[in-house]
Amino acid sequence: MCFNSKKISTELNIKAPKLIERTKREAATITAFGNYSKIDYSSLWNKLWPFIKKNKLFSMRMEFLGIYSSDPTTTPANECKFDACITITRKIEDTDEIKIKEIEGGKFLMFLYKGSYDNLGKVYDFIYNDYLKDKGYKFRNALWMEKYLNNPNNTPAHKLKTEIYIPIE
Repeated sequence: MCFNSKKISTELNIKAPKLIERTKREAATITAFGNYSKIDYSSLWNKLWPFIKKNKLFSMRMEFLGIYSSDPTTTPANECKFDACITITRKIEDTDEIKIKEIEGGKFLMFLYKGSYDNLGKVYDFIYNDYLKDKGYKFRNALWMEKYLNNPNNTPAHKLKTEIYIPIE
């Protein structure tokens, strides 16, 4: 996706949002619980990726998504839920650890953030508390998510690109 929009934060390197419609998708998913700043995200992807390879689930439409099911401001840190997801295009059976789930579609505001994952908390604070404050958007009761556009294993942290999806009506 091409982003030519203006930055809404030069300090955090966030582009102005685009209004998009996502279709629902199936995804291979692995779940972790805990403080979002302390989850070992790499270990989740390292478990999920071999499942994709073993089952030959590669496709041009494959997306790497992070789905946060808990609001860390109201949920005890040790109960916060995160799903690492890789979208798939064909049916496959669950395993004990990897589940196949439907990722909800709908209308979203999509922000592009470029930079270290370590700053995502500040990015969300800026989006919710500053940028969206008086914009009049009505939020939908759906999960917010991130789409990772490059691989942190071979991309410098300051060049990582993350699309952030905020569900709206």
